Amino acid sequence: MTADQLKSIIKKIMFSNKPFGLQVYACVKNDCGLTLKSVQSTDSLLHSISELIESTVKTNLLADELEIDSADKIADNKKVLYEIEQSSLYAPFAFLESYGSTIDLYSELDQDALTGFAFMVNRNDSAIWFYQHVYAVHMLKRSRALYAILNSGSTYTLLNRDVVRIDARIDATIVGKSIITSKIDLLQKSFGFTDYVRREAQSMISQIKQMGLLADSTKLEELIGKESLTNAKKLMRVKNSPVLKMDKAVLFRKMVNHPRYKDKFKIENDTIIIRTQKDAGELVKMLNDDIVRSELTDQEYDSPSKQILEPLSA
Repeated sequence: MTADQLKSIIKKIMFSNKPFGLQVYACVKNDCGLTLKSVQSTDSLLHSISELIESTVKTNLLADELEIDSADKIADNKKVLYEIEQSSLYAPFAFLESYGSTIDLYSELDQDALTGFAFMVNRNDSAIWFYQHVYAVHMLKRSRALYAILNSGSTYTLLNRDVVRIDARIDATIVGKSIITSKIDLLQKSFGFTDYVRREAQSMISQIKQMGLLADSTKLEELIGKESLTNAKKLMRVKNSPVLKMDKAVLFRKMVNHPRYKDKFKIENDTIIIRTQKDAGELVKMLNDDIVRSELTDQEYDSPSKQILEPLSA
């Protein structure tokens, strides 16, 4: 999905002539994962939430500089939104699809299991979801401290209910099967994204093996198995690399003649020999075509985040 496509969907649903519909749900964790519970709201609260969402969307999702990139490129750490396509292998927000059969109401008894709020904004049959995560600092618990509020006069009154805060913040936007977010750290911590990244990286290793590029993938598998996801994310990016689309014979011929790579890899029996994790790291860098040379300075750069430029006119 492009930024323009997302903006078009948002404008159609939220900024047509009539007010958009809004349903508020609590995302509650149970033994089976996450489930939805309806949040009962007064008209004034619902109106305030609508205004908050509308202003937040205008500021963050309708900005001229909005950019959306594929989740395969999260290793680039660019200040953009990333799109993760939900599938049978990874669908952390699939529970939203149960909204039509949701009959349970959210209550104070659910607060310890509260993960976040899901706001469904709809017009006719079109809908878009906005998810806001709830952190401990956003909740006032009576069991942890005493809280008081000013009444209509100048006297403080004891607050006798727990309080949860709704911010001018959207942590994830869900459109159809697509999750659009910049909060990769949130997905890793609370939505199983770490396992997804490792599976995708392992899938890339399998593809590289099927192509017959490696004699042994052990060191590559050890590299992505490290606690840090850095290398696994880099391997995910290989999926869209033009290097992987090259004919194997052409790739090997260019490798042995490349000034930087000819001494980094040993090729035996028509396969690349990877003896160390350092070799594995260099392989990932080569497959991503990360080394670029400036025609102006003749200087080489390690540039994982590359943007293909249009050819200059004659």
